[in-house]
Amino acid sequence: MKHLDLYDVLAVAARVLECDPAAAIRSTELDVVDAVLREVAELDDLVDAAALLLSGLVRGCPFSGWNRRVSVAVTLQLLALNGCDLRLEPVEELDDLLDRIGAGEASSSAVAELLRARLNSPLAFASLASFALEGPTWEETVMYEKFSDAARQVVALAQEQARDLHHQYIGTEHLLLGLLEENTGVAAQVLAGCGVSAPAVRTFVEETVGRGQDESSGFVPFTPRAKKVLELSHKVSLQLGSDRIGTEHLLLGLLQEGGGLAAQAIVKGGTDLSHLKRQLMQTIEQRKRAEAAVQGFLTEGAQHSGTWVTHDRGRHLVGELNTILDENERLHEEITRLRQKLRAHDIDPDD
Repeated sequence: MKHLDLYDVLAVAARVLECDPAAAIRSTELDVVDAVLREVAELDDLVDAAALLLSGLVRGCPFSGWNRRVSVAVTLQLLALNGCDLRLEPVEELDDLLDRIGAGEASSSAVAELLRARLNSPLAFASLASFALEGPTWEETVMYEKFSDAARQVVALAQEQARDLHHQYIGTEHLLLGLLEENTGVAAQVLAGCGVSAPAVRTFVEETVGRGQDESSGFVPFTPRAKKVLELSHKVSLQLGSDRIGTEHLLLGLLQEGGGLAAQAIVKGGTDLSHLKRQLMQTIEQRKRAEAAVQGFLTEGAQHSGTWVTHDRGRHLVGELNTILDENERLHEEITRLRQKLRAHDIDPDD
């Protein structure tokens, strides 16, 4: 099991507190953090270690300002470092746990029980955690920190699809099925809008390569093509100026790779790859403009009101604006179809 050191904790604190490392050091009780880390380092069970870490930091209050938020973020970092993720919803239950920890009413075993119930299976990320692209820092700096929650869900669903088909590998076709089954991300929306569906892709896969004979168990590795897709998705996210790898970047990686079973399934279903890429890029640009507009609104509002606008509020506003953009795009497409029908009947829609 991998453990955090003091510098890891300070780096997380600096990100959460939105300050430079020097300020994080000055505002942190280093002795308290060091004592907790030494206790945690003696444990071999990840959940027990995470429970002890969370309990120790919440009770010790070593962070000046937002101690609970930093403590939770540090705990998530430990889990991520070891290939796991934690479901934070419903937050009320987690808030109650933090209250009980702070009051000394929750034992480490009780904390561990809740964490274990919310822990996403490490098998979902075992394949990603196992392979290195250019060097040993890939799994730490890219997978655990840069994959969005939706992208991680895609990987987990891709593994499920491989298991359901009794395949002993995760290929591009399974990643495509994962993107479709995730259902909420940008990629799923664009794929659905272009007529790509999970049942059609699954049927194509079964007709092309068939189902495996034996059930998959334990570690399911990526194929070389699937690894290439992940590498390309990372590069694409950087080219687009994103600090996260989202479902849209995974789909762009699939389209750039272009030679796997996923691309064949899309083409077989009647969707042109170039058209799909154009639609995806248009959607990405729409969202970038929406986020920029909301960020400008938030910044201006905070300057005028003198109040701090929360990141969550910003996310909600971006979501609302994206919904409006989606509705406008659908309305535009409907108007275009109506104009085409009118012209087909020799009626000029502009008269």
